[in-house]
Amino acid sequence: MINPDPLKAADELEKWAAGLEQRAVRYNQLQQQLDATSATATSPDGSVRVTVDSNGVPTDVALSERTRGADPAHVSAQIMAGMRKAQADLRHRVRALIQETVPADDEPARNLAAQYEQRFPDLRDDGGTGYEPAQDLAIGRLDEDDRGTAAPPPPPQRPARRDDTDGDWDDRTFLR
Repeated sequence: MINPDPLKAADELEKWAAGLEQRAVRYNQLQQQLDATSATATSPDGSVRVTVDSNGVPTDVALSERTRGADPAHVSAQIMAGMRKAQADLRHRVRALIQETVPADDEPARNLAAQYEQRFPDLRDDGGTGYEPAQDLAIGRLDEDDRGTAAPPPPPQRPARRDDTDGDWDDRTFLR
């Protein structure tokens, strides 16, 4: 409620405007800090390193020579685990930045922290990530013949051509 006294009302409005300006400056600082924030996680054996940006998107995946010839499912699991660990670390960094920069009771700050908590949950207590690589997935798996070698797949079947060509293009494309 605005004070009925015009001079006091003007003072209250000036204080309110100054508070809004100060809040805007804090949020601009927070945005700059968030834009510059990233998190990196390394696998326990040091063979995989994953970096995520402030949105949790991977910006770098580095594989050491130890991954050469390793089981692809194992390397994939290490990459996913590293990404989730980096995202969980990012969540904690963002929460700390919010607490340092803007008032903790500020609703937009609470909403931002809640978004990070929802998107990037903490790792499970057992240190796992919840990611289990599928052991039986294969793209284009070939059936084995009696000799133990892979049989090539049959060639794709082309649709039969229509034999009613009367010289016009009707509804068919000339790009074949």
